[in-house]
Amino acid sequence: MELQFLGGASEVGSLGLIVRDQGRTLLFDYGMTPTDPPEYPRPAPTNVSAAFLSHAHLDHSGMTPLLSRLPHARLVCTPPTAQVAELLTKDALKVARAEGYMEPYGGDDIRNLFARLDPVPRKGVYRRQGVEVELHSAGHIPGAAQYLYRGDKDLLFTGDLSASESRLVGGADKVETDILVMESTYAGREHPERRETERRFKERIEATLARGGKVVVPAFAVGRAQEVVLTLAHSGYEIWLDGMARKVNTIYRNAPEYLRDSRRLYRALDEVTTVEHPADRKQAMRKADVIVTTGGMLDGGPVLFYLAEMYRDPRHSIFLTGYQVDGSNGRQLLEKGTLTIDGVTVRPEGDVESFDFSSHAGHSELVEFARASRAKTIVLMHGDRREELAKSLRSFADVRLPENGERFTL
Repeated sequence: MELQFLGGASEVGSLGLIVRDQGRTLLFDYGMTPTDPPEYPRPAPTNVSAAFLSHAHLDHSGMTPLLSRLPHARLVCTPPTAQVAELLTKDALKVARAEGYMEPYGGDDIRNLFARLDPVPRKGVYRRQGVEVELHSAGHIPGAAQYLYRGDKDLLFTGDLSASESRLVGGADKVETDILVMESTYAGREHPERRETERRFKERIEATLARGGKVVVPAFAVGRAQEVVLTLAHSGYEIWLDGMARKVNTIYRNAPEYLRDSRRLYRALDEVTTVEHPADRKQAMRKADVIVTTGGMLDGGPVLFYLAEMYRDPRHSIFLTGYQVDGSNGRQLLEKGTLTIDGVTVRPEGDVESFDFSSHAGHSELVEFARASRAKTIVLMHGDRREELAKSLRSFADVRLPENGERFTL
């Protein structure tokens, strides 16, 4: 069995893994890194027969429309992943056109890809032309899947995983395998206890409101926005929701089996006022206590409108809730205290804080997950501190740390 990363081996982003086995060529994820400008993985080989998409986030799904140009490739994923990925790739193309980036694909590629979809339900099995792959829950976001490929050896591709349940989804299934290809985003780092994070988040919102300010919460449309809304449910705050999360909410409402507690999410969303048109944003600025809005890394989307309106006023706060990739506006804000809005660098006067609402497993959770898999070989991917995790795994497995483009045999 030969493996090759097209991207995402030693960095968080642009993930793509080729698996060649028994004359087959399979692809697991095919993402992009939505920085300014975006970064892309290596081209996929033309003989890919099936592509397995773990979940819809752009660093895993962003380049999948190019697969529609391959003669035989079909896309395999859960139905909600397909619907959200279609939404996100259309938006990525829209952003590329608006910002003047090279367009990675066209609208026809997106339409053609999802016309070649092989949807598989949660905990289902994909069987086609001798290929057998089992789906197991990865936690992380609704619809996220791990893929267990049954070949000469069993190989488990985790995608992104969360070991513990959140308000939105349950934790990842633990699956036994021969070879484990596991994400390592939080290698060397642990997450604070979630209840303590939520307590501090609400406490800091109260402090902002007490001085007459508002809180803008940049959040990823897929998973994070819903998690924040669930956290603030029944709080009495006037919460407004803006951006693509509105459409994602509709998809999740129609897929209750992928949610930890669908009724709780529906009730929480019913308490929120959504921004239906750009003109409503001025009203949100007047009425809202908390504005939950895309994009999560501050590189585009409605969040920039709110930041432009608020950054001069020291009463307001910006509360980040997600991972900020190197080169993103959000990382610039954390490291330098500045933002770039319409080409101008500004320094927000109010509080800027970061809260760990991560949907990735922390270091010790990854170790526990890997041990439970009983894998003899572990390949670490999708992390920039892999060696720290490898040290914890070498006592019970052979650990590989491949680089992008490297072909290696297991």
